[in-house]
Amino acid sequence: MRLRRSYDLHQNLTIMLVCAVATVVLTRAFLAATGYPQVGGSKFHIAHVLYGGLLLTFSLIAVIGLLSPAARPWASVFGGVGLGLFIDEVGKFVTKDVNYFYKPAIAIIYVCFLVLFGIVRWLARRNFSNDERVLIGFDALQRAAVGSLSRERRGHVLALLEDVGSPMAHEVTALLERSAAEPERDTIGRRVRLVLRHTWHTATEHPRFRQLVLGILTAAALVSAGEIAYFLRHGIQPLPGGERAFLVVTIVADGMALVGALELRASLLRALHWYDHAILIEITVGQVFLYASQQLAASLNLLALLVLWALVRGAIHFESAPLVLRGSPEDPQRTVSANPC
Repeated sequence: MRLRRSYDLHQNLTIMLVCAVATVVLTRAFLAATGYPQVGGSKFHIAHVLYGGLLLTFSLIAVIGLLSPAARPWASVFGGVGLGLFIDEVGKFVTKDVNYFYKPAIAIIYVCFLVLFGIVRWLARRNFSNDERVLIGFDALQRAAVGSLSRERRGHVLALLEDVGSPMAHEVTALLERSAAEPERDTIGRRVRLVLRHTWHTATEHPRFRQLVLGILTAAALVSAGEIAYFLRHGIQPLPGGERAFLVVTIVADGMALVGALELRASLLRALHWYDHAILIEITVGQVFLYASQQLAASLNLLALLVLWALVRGAIHFESAPLVLRGSPEDPQRTVSANPC
C-alpha cells in the first residue's frame, strides 16, 4: 500500500507528539506535588490510563467519523493528551506487581516517543508527490464546499498544483480558482494574528534583525552552557544515567541551533527550521531524561520550551505562509509561495 500524506501531516503529528510529552511530564509533576492522590475512594482506583483511552477514542471518532477540517487539529491535541496519559502508566502493565514507579518505565516512554518522533520526521522528509498534490487539491475543494477554505490555504494549494501536468490537476485547479475562498471572520484572534504577522514582517525587514537573533542565540547558548556547567559541577562520574543522556541531548540541540545560526545569513526560514528541530529534540527526548532525576527542573524547562516552540512555529508560519493575492489587505507586499512550512 502506497502512503499518501495529508497537507497538514507534519503540523498535526508534531502537535500530537508535543502534547503527549507535555502530558507525561506535567502529569508526573502534578502527581508528585499532590502526593499521588487516587480517584475512586477506598474500593476503586480509576487510573488515568482510562482517561487517556477515552481521549484517544474521542480523537479517533473525530478523524474517522467527521468530515469537518477543523476536527483534525483538535484530534491531534486530544490524541496527544490521551497518548500521554496512556503511556505514562506503562510501568503498571509491564510489571507483575503493577508498579507505577518502575524505574525503567521512563526509558520505555522515551523509546516510544523517540520512535514516534522518527516516524513523524520520516513521513515529512520529502516534498509532496504529484498524486499527493492532487489529493490535497481535493481536500481544499472539500473545505470550499463547507465554507472553510481560506484565501491563504487556497494560495498554497494552487502553488502546489502549478507543476502537476495531469488532466486531473488542471480540473482541480480550475475548480479551486472558481471556488469562493472565505475571508476570515473579524475576530479578536484574527486581529491579533494580523498584528503579529505585520510586526514579524516589519521586524525581519530591519537591517539589524539578524543581529538581534544572533544576540538571542548567544544568550541562549550562555544559558545552556550554564545549565551544563551546573550538572557537571561535581564531575560526570556522579551523574545518573538520565542526566548524562540529558547533557548529550542538550549538546546535540545546541549543535542544531549553531547550524541555524550559520544558515541565518542565507535563509531565515532554514534557520528557523533548525531552531525548531533543536527545540523538539529537547522537548521529546531531553525532558524525558531530565525528569527521571530532576522533576521540578524538567517541568519548568518544559513550560519554557513549549512557549519557545510556539514562538518559533509562529515565526515559521509567518515567514513561509503565502499571501494569496498580491495587494491582499492582509499583507500587500507578499506573494504566493509553494513552501508551507
